[in-house]
Amino acid sequence: MAGADALAAARIGGLDRVVYTSRKPPAAWRGTPAEAAHDLDALARPTVLFEGAADEAARLYPQNANVAATIALAGAGFDRTEVKLVADPGAGGNIHDVRVEGMFGAFDIVVRGRPLPDNPKTSTLAAHSVVAEILRRAAPVEI
Repeated sequence: MAGADALAAARIGGLDRVVYTSRKPPAAWRGTPAEAAHDLDALARPTVLFEGAADEAARLYPQNANVAATIALAGAGFDRTEVKLVADPGAGGNIHDVRVEGMFGAFDIVVRGRPLPDNPKTSTLAAHSVVAEILRRAAPVEI
């Protein structure tokens, strides 16, 4: 996730609040508890599917909450990271919004990713980040 390094740095001085909101098109929530609670095909406006801590989000939505888990690990931890998961018919992709507050100040990061064609639950950027990490570790200089 973009900004995980800044979040880890902010953690050193102390974090007051970490809030992660994930907005994905309704189709991305198929095969999750959201499907039993909502008619995903009929959603006409953004609908909150989950609000709670990152540990519960990761347990209930393991294929959708990987960014929530990453943010929790880099930052305030699973029990102190607030998560909101939203099915949004107008999202046009996977939108990750992170708000961080601490003694350092505050920052916001928003990533508007295109979903993988074969897996709308994840962003194309997530796959690219794995490749980038492998290349970074193999490079003579790490950035």
